[in-house]
Amino acid sequence: MNEPTMSHRERVLAALNHEPPDRTPIDFGGGIATTIYYTAYEQLKQHLGIDDVGPIQPHLRKQSRTVVPDDIVLERFDVDTRCLLLGGYEGGGREIDEDAFVDEWGVTWRKSGTHCYMNKDGPFTDRGADMSELEAHDWPDPNNPGYYRGLAERAQALRNESDCAVILNLPVGIIHQCQFVRGFGDWLVDLHRHPDYACRMMDIMTDFWVTIASTALEMVGDKVDIVFFGDDMGTQRSTLFSPEIYRALIKPRHKRMFDVLRAWPDLKTVLHSCGSTASLFEDMIELGVDAINPVQVNAANMEPERLKAAFGDRLSFWGGIDTQKILPLGSPDEVRQEVRRIIDILGKDGGYVLNSVHNIQPDVPPENVVAMFDEACAYQRPDA
Repeated sequence: MNEPTMSHRERVLAALNHEPPDRTPIDFGGGIATTIYYTAYEQLKQHLGIDDVGPIQPHLRKQSRTVVPDDIVLERFDVDTRCLLLGGYEGGGREIDEDAFVDEWGVTWRKSGTHCYMNKDGPFTDRGADMSELEAHDWPDPNNPGYYRGLAERAQALRNESDCAVILNLPVGIIHQCQFVRGFGDWLVDLHRHPDYACRMMDIMTDFWVTIASTALEMVGDKVDIVFFGDDMGTQRSTLFSPEIYRALIKPRHKRMFDVLRAWPDLKTVLHSCGSTASLFEDMIELGVDAINPVQVNAANMEPERLKAAFGDRLSFWGGIDTQKILPLGSPDEVRQEVRRIIDILGKDGGYVLNSVHNIQPDVPPENVVAMFDEACAYQRPDA
């Protein structure tokens, strides 16, 4: 392994600026969709022989049951990123029982055993598209102090304690939140049959998100390097909606959101959007997205060679190590081979940060997690 010539932060920012880094930057747990499920994390710590460092960290999101990895694990893999989270809403939501709760949006979440929570009901689920109900609803307050309590102090501590790229995680985007409160199917129908209603709901969500993003950035914008948030727009085979629907109804709201981020020109933006989303990449570039995550390489039209050739000079890629076949089913040698392949393709001339495609799940052997990160840290592209 060559001696590093860049700090962790410099390495990540070089890649996002399409400059060749000294090695491929690694993310693990910097974002809400780039981490690991809590049971898989317990297995990983046991495999590494560091299961005695204490209990797992608080969940990134209660719903997903994922964790912020301990520093000892991040240092073991020489991870280049660190995660900064908003706090929880104060005075809203309620527990139903040990397997269910209602969040501040009025959405009911339920789990079974060690599985993650799924949204089961929302305040507008299985109801008519009644505009007056939207206007009369008691929406959560984006100025709730719980979101921001201790945020600046945590950001400063991350900046002081490491030379890593600090990633501010903002709330999920308008597509996610509308689907949670309305129901996935009804919301998709609304886009076609009740567009005025769908747009009004998205405007309410956009107002909420813009307020939180603006407030958080005023507090920590000079202490972070990257902003990360998710708004899933793809399935395994295509986008959730046509590009025409996206551009007519959703993109104007996304533009309002990204305009807030672009007011901080020194910050990089990573958008998480699962599935086959390449048909919207030109739109993402126009909006100001610096990097797309998770790069779901087994989805339709998401071949890494194609993506790099078409967009690699204008868009960076964050993720790319397959979690459908390679990580859960491959051998450690196959994982290392795939890491080298993806780095060779997506890492050419910079523009790539390595991570798994979405959060590492319990079916991924810890040996394969180690193989992925160790190979990423050691491997040098032939033209490097």
